[in-house]
Amino acid sequence: MRGYFVVALFMTLGFAAGCGGSSGGSTPVGVPTTVSLTPAFGQVLAPSQTLTITAAVSTPSSNAGVTWTLSGPGSLSSSTANPVTYTAPSSINANAAAVVTATADASTSATAYVPITLTPAIAGSNVAPLTINSGPAGGSTNIAFVSVTICEPGTTTCATVDDVQVDTGSEGLRILQSAIPSLSLPTLTDNSGNDINDCVQFLDTTYLWGPVQEADVRVNGEIGGQALLQVVSSSNSGIPSACTNGGTQNDNTPLLLGANGIIGIGAEPTDCILAGSDFCDGSLGSISPVYFSCPSSGCSFGDSPVAVASNNQVTNPVVLFPTDNQGTAITFPSLSGGAASLDGTLTFGIGTQANNALGSATVFEMDTNDNFVTLYAGQTLTASFIDSGSNALFFPSSIVVCADNPNFYCPAATVATSALNGPGGGVPTFNVPFSVDNADTLFGVTANTAFGTLGGPQGTANTCSNGTGSCSFDWGLPFFFGRTVFTAIDGQSVSGGASPFWAY
Repeated sequence: MRGYFVVALFMTLGFAAGCGGSSGGSTPVGVPTTVSLTPAFGQVLAPSQTLTITAAVSTPSSNAGVTWTLSGPGSLSSSTANPVTYTAPSSINANAAAVVTATADASTSATAYVPITLTPAIAGSNVAPLTINSGPAGGSTNIAFVSVTICEPGTTTCATVDDVQVDTGSEGLRILQSAIPSLSLPTLTDNSGNDINDCVQFLDTTYLWGPVQEADVRVNGEIGGQALLQVVSSSNSGIPSACTNGGTQNDNTPLLLGANGIIGIGAEPTDCILAGSDFCDGSLGSISPVYFSCPSSGCSFGDSPVAVASNNQVTNPVVLFPTDNQGTAITFPSLSGGAASLDGTLTFGIGTQANNALGSATVFEMDTNDNFVTLYAGQTLTASFIDSGSNALFFPSSIVVCADNPNFYCPAATVATSALNGPGGGVPTFNVPFSVDNADTLFGVTANTAFGTLGGPQGTANTCSNGTGSCSFDWGLPFFFGRTVFTAIDGQSVSGGASPFWAY
């Protein structure tokens, strides 16, 4: 699922998280007291395991002490000692949330916390179940769903959202506002107190719009504390034209999106970084229309995007995990034709545990555009990629397109073919056989939601030349069937290859 547009606009703006601490009590005016914790990331504990947490207090006051509090199950060794030891319950029947918070004695508004996931056993805590089904509103096709638990920062006030699409072609968590009505999440604001909104534009001209907010994100046993995500607004008002870009549809309902949200676990750490270049912080002299500063009354039609530093951008939640943060692996069984549903797994980390080792997988390094090379039917498609967020294999071909649905192919008989994949800038040598069936026939079995032979056009065949024309083969979700596909995140240390890469 890819689709950002770059425009030549530039602004600068300072940001502060809406939940940031400030000075108070006896602290001198303008000199804040701050608290930082080690470990700083969320943690996963099994029954009876312990965690030592150390607080560092920066304060002009003579009192550098802290007071510890616990939300959720377990116990603390002390309320005032530093460091403190947290002990998980001796019996854990199902995943549970706990939060240990340190509050500075010199200023009660200076706090820091460590979110903890309690799991019955550490083995497999980095694995989340995936399923392909009809989705939250019915009618979803070839979408891999996972459940994500979203918590108000530093609390155990949480909501579990099912049917969140897993997308290796984008970065960042995006949740429909309608899916978390009980949560009150702090909104990212600029130095003028304006809310920061995020825009995602898709190639079909639809888009997502909503504020950047902060939450603790939990997926099975993994936890990303203080993650910045997009909460997709239920309202369609106050959306700048630079976001809509001529489109008329905000995919802000389960019916329109086909999901309750998207968890982007692609090859970059945020939704604006590509191969080390940041398209939203102004460093390139222009910024993409992704972030907008809006007063409480909302943005206006003519508002321009603003520059946002990388630490304030919507974040790939995987990089926030304490250990399994190098990337992901998606596994599905083989599927020929269609099925009513299909179950698989999403495993976090690469080479950090026995269950996420690369093993004999072939590594395909990405080029500077996060692409690699596919050779298909005599075409050297240099801008190809692997994307679980695409519901079919999309590629330029002379295969007959469906008369009633030009998004898919409708050959008279099954087309059995193959392509060669190679690393970015390299020579394609790895053969990938695949088949394409008539989409009308596949969709005719209305009980089916998973399709292993679904394909569609990606531009015009035989027009790719020197990087222009139709140069992409989008290896969508059917490619994942019968494979384990790894996605390594740029900037993360991975044994077995230089990130970012795909491997299978």
